[in-house]
Amino acid sequence: ITKSIYEKLGFNVDESLKKKLNTTKNKIDLILNIGNNDLIIIECKTVKESGYNKFSSVSRQIKSYVDCATSSGYNVVKSLLVAPDFSDDFIEINLSLITAGSLINILDGFKNSKLQQFPFQLLMKDVLIKEDRILKAIRK
Repeated sequence: ITKSIYEKLGFNVDESLKKKLNTTKNKIDLILNIGNNDLIIIECKTVKESGYNKFSSVSRQIKSYVDCATSSGYNVVKSLLVAPDFSDDFIEINLSLITAGSLINILDGFKNSKLQQFPFQLLMKDVLIKEDRILKAIRK
């Protein structure tokens, strides 16, 4: 579902690059290729994994994904974690958090906007991405 939402927002969800970068140890959920070797890496957690959404395990996992991409010559401009909720210790450089509900609301807002392409820069500013700020920006 998350892949479909990002595609509908106009992102290039790069399945071939994901297959190229994934190893038996590292299984990146989604890679958004924004051009010029710049990537956004997305890790998705489900409600079933809410106990797993702990900072230490998820941050190690995402750091490993970033290291894998950068060692292959890519620049990871942002890492996003999509999950139903987050523990309080999720403050890390270059990691942003967005709830699945917020992501769906942003997609609905984008569909009703006049924009042809979603401005990905809106995902770059906050640690916890606030849907109301993004919805306000895409309504302009």
